[in-house]
Amino acid sequence: MVMVALCVFGCASPQEKAYRAELKDYQRNHQAAIEFARTQTKQLVAASRSFHDSFHRWPKTFDELASFAVQNRLAFDPYAFNDLTLAELTDGSLQIHYDVNCSRFAAPQEPLSQSGSVNVKAN
Repeated sequence: MVMVALCVFGCASPQEKAYRAELKDYQRNHQAAIEFARTQTKQLVAASRSFHDSFHRWPKTFDELASFAVQNRLAFDPYAFNDLTLAELTDGSLQIHYDVNCSRFAAPQEPLSQSGSVNVKAN
């Protein structure tokens, strides 16, 4: 009788199993989106610094930075971003606000977004 009680209370229902599987998928996709965003942000910073090293100024627009990256074959994918704004600060650094395109990691009912900002200083 004790074994039956343990089995009944210890075994997950089909709904619980489905929930756990969905949660595991979401966590895996979320981690993949985070890693993708980190990689894209590092490449964005490197491209911005390279632009500054070449022209001794920061890029004014995202298009200017993207064109530079493509022309110089830098590891920077402009299509990895939904939105990106650049602003030169009074201390001479570049502030970048970005939204990484993580749509390929998300299910329609669970959108994933990786947005943030970073300040880039010249080398």
